[in-house]
Amino acid sequence: MASVGVHTLEGNEVGTVELPDEIFGIEPSPDAIYYMVKAYLTNQRQGNASTKTRSEVNLSGRKMFRQKGTGRARMGTAGSPIRVGGGVAHGPKPHAFKERVPKKVKRLAIASAFSLKAADGEIRVLEDFSLDAPKTKRMSGMTQALKVDDRKALLLTGEVSSHVVKSCRNLPKLSVLPANQVSTYDLVNVDTVILTRVALAHVQALWGAA
Repeated sequence: MASVGVHTLEGNEVGTVELPDEIFGIEPSPDAIYYMVKAYLTNQRQGNASTKTRSEVNLSGRKMFRQKGTGRARMGTAGSPIRVGGGVAHGPKPHAFKERVPKKVKRLAIASAFSLKAADGEIRVLEDFSLDAPKTKRMSGMTQALKVDDRKALLLTGEVSSHVVKSCRNLPKLSVLPANQVSTYDLVNVDTVILTRVALAHVQALWGAA
C-alpha cells in the first residue's frame, strides 16, 4: 500500500493514510476507462433532435405541375426532400440514448482511474472538515496550500454540504462531489483528486470489494 500525507485546509500535514492497492494500486485498464467514459457521455444525450418528414411539413401535397409538356424536369409535391423547405429524408427523430456497462467493468474503470492518479502523484487527502458558512477564500487557500490552484481539481467529500459546494463554485478549476456519486469521467477529466478521510473510506467501501 502507498501512503500519502493528510493535510488540513491550511496545508498543515497532520498524519498519513494508506491507499488500498485494490483501488489505487492496480494495473490500469484503458479499455474499461474507455467504455465507461463513452457510456457516460452517451447517457448525457437528451435524444430530442427532431426533423419533419415530407408528410409533416406544412406544404401542399398537390403535384406542382403536370408531368409532361412543360419542358421542365418532372416534379412531385412541394414537400419533396430535394426541394428547399421540403421534408428531411432519414433525419433524426426523438429516441432514448442508453448504454449500460457491467458492474465488474465499472468497478475496474473506477479503480483504474484512481490508480492512474495515484501513479502520477495526483492524489491528495484532507482531514475531515466542516464549514459554518460558505467561505470561498478558505477553499482557495486550500488549493494554494496543496499546490493545485493552477490545475483542474476534484474534491470528493463524504456527504453533500451546501456550504462546501457554494465555497467551491466560484473557483473555476475546483469542483466538488460526494464520493458515492463520482464517475470514471469525473476522475479522468481532472488533473488532481482531493479526498477527505471520510470520502476515502466511502470509496474503499464502494469500490474495494471483489
